[in-house]
Amino acid sequence: MIRKSDLSGFNIPGTVETLKATLFADDTTVYLAEDDDFDTLQEILDTWCSAAKARFNINKTEIIPIGAETYRSEVITTYKTTGKWKNFPQNVRMAGEGEPVRVLGAFIGNGVRQCEVWSPTFAKLENILERWQKGISTLEGRRHVVQMFVGGMTQFLTDVQSMPPQICKRLERVLRKYLWNDRVIPPVSMEYACASFELGGLGILDLEARNEAIDIMWARPYLHIGRGRPTWAYIVDDICA
Repeated sequence: MIRKSDLSGFNIPGTVETLKATLFADDTTVYLAEDDDFDTLQEILDTWCSAAKARFNINKTEIIPIGAETYRSEVITTYKTTGKWKNFPQNVRMAGEGEPVRVLGAFIGNGVRQCEVWSPTFAKLENILERWQKGISTLEGRRHVVQMFVGGMTQFLTDVQSMPPQICKRLERVLRKYLWNDRVIPPVSMEYACASFELGGLGILDLEARNEAIDIMWARPYLHIGRGRPTWAYIVDDICA
């Protein structure tokens, strides 16, 4: 209903369809142009809810202004001062500059500091490894702990958010400290520790190599030419043009 409505949405150069909404499970993200009226969207949602016997929780709505910095500043200041902006719902979160909004596990927004996004995950990992450090385990056991927690707890966020180099370096230090039980001088350099078993290494997670592999996987759909090219690739083209 939203895609077939009179809402203008976002017109992305190179794409056939106007971007109006993306849906995944019970999460819906709607893209409104500057001249779109939220009341139009509300009527669509009310009609859908009436037919589906469902209900949208408007109180959980989060608004992210998009556009020139002066426009974003006007929207944010007006809403936070008066509690209103055109026909948008009142008493919901209006994301300010530098304030991330979580959408399907990723944190997006204007001027978001990526290191701050990673801070909770880093703190949680540091705490987990400190607890495991108190136990007694073999080097093989520590390797599995690194794979499970350092690898498992960072892979998705790296995929959707990318890992800043500063965070990668800090994680490597924490990983090395846990792996060698706080030894000042590790008996084996991380280069050899991260090498495969076939090359005589220990198979320890190489964060930098893993992150580069994730970036390469993002490059594949971006470089794709044809109907299967994702919408976000055309947005990147427009931004970099």
